[in-house]
Amino acid sequence: MSDQNRPEETSEEKDRREQRMMWIFSGAIVLLILGAMGANMIFHKDTPASENTDISSQSRTEPAR
Repeated sequence: MSDQNRPEETSEEKDRREQRMMWIFSGAIVLLILGAMGANMIFHKDTPASENTDISSQSRTEPAR
C-alpha cells in the first residue's frame, strides 16, 4: 500500500533498483557457497597424508601367482 504514495519512477530508476537487487542476490549466493565450503573444511578434516592407507591401483605390485 506504500506504492500509492510514491511518485511514478522512471525506467532508469527502476533499472538501477533492479540491478542493485541483482548484485545483492549474487553476493548473497557467493557468500552462501563460500560459507558452505568453509564449514565443510572445518567439520570434515582430512587425516594427515602419513596415515592414509589408500593405495592407487597403479602403485600396487602385481600379486604372486
